[in-house]
Amino acid sequence: MSTAAAALLLPMTAGVALAQSSGFAIEIGPGTDPYASTRIGARVFGTATDPAASFVRGCQGAMIPEASGAAFEVTDRMETLAFTAAGDGLRSLVVGSPNGLYQCALADDEGFVSTQLAGVAPGRYTVWLGGDEGSTIDARLFASERAVSAMELFGLNVARLGEPRAGRFVFAASAETGRQDLVQGGVLYANTEMRPLAPESCWGYSQFDAADAVLTLDADGDDFSIFAISDRDLVMAVVDPSGQVHCNDDVFELNPGVTLTGAAGDYQIFVGGYGQGGDGSTYDLFASVGAPAFSNVIVDLDGEPRAGTISFDLSDAGQGQLLATGPVNAFDPVNLLPMSSDCRGYTDLSAPDLVMTLDAAEPMISLYARSETDLVMAVRAPDGSWSCNDDSFELNPGLSFTDAQPGEYLVYVGAYMPDVTGEYNLYASMGSPNWAGAVPAGGSMAPDSLNVTAEPTVGTLSFGPDTLLDPRIIFDIEASTTEAFGMGTGCAGFLSPSQPDLVVDAQSGLPQLMIYMVGDVDSTLAVVGPDGQIYCNDDFEQLNPGVMIPNPQPGPYAVFAGSYGGDGGLATLGVTIASPQWVMDREH
Repeated sequence: MSTAAAALLLPMTAGVALAQSSGFAIEIGPGTDPYASTRIGARVFGTATDPAASFVRGCQGAMIPEASGAAFEVTDRMETLAFTAAGDGLRSLVVGSPNGLYQCALADDEGFVSTQLAGVAPGRYTVWLGGDEGSTIDARLFASERAVSAMELFGLNVARLGEPRAGRFVFAASAETGRQDLVQGGVLYANTEMRPLAPESCWGYSQFDAADAVLTLDADGDDFSIFAISDRDLVMAVVDPSGQVHCNDDVFELNPGVTLTGAAGDYQIFVGGYGQGGDGSTYDLFASVGAPAFSNVIVDLDGEPRAGTISFDLSDAGQGQLLATGPVNAFDPVNLLPMSSDCRGYTDLSAPDLVMTLDAAEPMISLYARSETDLVMAVRAPDGSWSCNDDSFELNPGLSFTDAQPGEYLVYVGAYMPDVTGEYNLYASMGSPNWAGAVPAGGSMAPDSLNVTAEPTVGTLSFGPDTLLDPRIIFDIEASTTEAFGMGTGCAGFLSPSQPDLVVDAQSGLPQLMIYMVGDVDSTLAVVGPDGQIYCNDDFEQLNPGVMIPNPQPGPYAVFAGSYGGDGGLATLGVTIASPQWVMDREH
């Protein structure tokens, strides 16, 4: 019971009758929605004239007349039924039950009183409210399946809170990690609904007789965060010095955190559970400079980039400049980077993966990555602002920067899930990302059914940095019934597996290798590199396929030309390191 005094359950004294000769009763019964309990509100007013002790011995104050009691007709058995009242000068509440028993509950010094019945049988229940003798009663009265809290009616009165359960702390984050440990192994109390604090943003349950902890800022400062970690699904509410309530459920996995403006004063911290009940769970509570630092890992923005520093190349960025190919590292939460937005995934925060320098301002540039792994990416722009992305194209991240300023762009590449391995290709482009020209790293190996060592039907050509003219070869795609579907990522259509159509002998020093084809039919390509990896494409440009291999290894690349429907037809196959010529030679 949430009142300041215990309730009395006593028979009614002689001379007071329950039955009313006229009036009405408000019907109430169990709710049909388990997530929305029944609640009825009423306004009760009148003059306190009858001694409360004449209703129940020991009850205090005076009641409104017996005939003015508020009647509630319970239509069906209820597990619980609570009566809650609030009003200036309210001293007590009496409930009369159909079985002739009466209960008195005493109000606290705010004029709040509540009592709850269990195993409630159908019938009429009458409620009287009391105050000082001769006073005017004007109060709110609620009948509900669950008691209405004082916090919901009056708000949270910080001045009435007890001493914080886990103590008081002064904000003093570590200069090395930017984090401060507040509470280790704090006991979780999840008894009272948090929703009345802020109905649109607070979920879960906590306990409001006292804060779990109070954090004091001695002076105004930068933004800071308060956050908690537990094996249980936590929630959190923080009341700042101005009285504003800040709530959160899941900012990192199932752990809550709030970021606040660094105003001097006391911050009342309430840690709770998404579900009701304590069950012996514990939590750890922290504070940090800036965003929540859910790990004590040190973010080193000046660390040596793992893939080095590379300049944005205008000549390559039109089709997509390959900046780096590297391993995916997914150890630390991306949210630990000093950014205000909520970013998913994991990376290695010991250093950037790559630093890209932009020599002059550009209207728009993009940074993007492709992999067989589900990637994420975060970038720090030259002005110090942070951006992050998860899935810009399929499971690959990409970020675009309008009015891109010159300077260094720190790029962190990671994975959506922790401890995931793989490889990524990182690109930069003018304007929007050129996803069609981006190749995922960590691709598939060619199946044994492709005879890559057989003599090619057209021939072998050598292609390197010193090749003066891009080769273009006219030939016939052979009709086939052998499916390419499933041979590797992006493989489609039908091809002839017994021998390649062409072998491109790539020389060392090529920045990229582009093999493409224009045909009379909807054509497809499968290219097998010297390491056995297969690269496939169906529609690179309209219905024409193209395979772009960044930093190709020297050696033979076996090209298998096919068509989506298995039909043969005339085609032109080209090799370049620049922009493909998407026309057939017979037209010129």
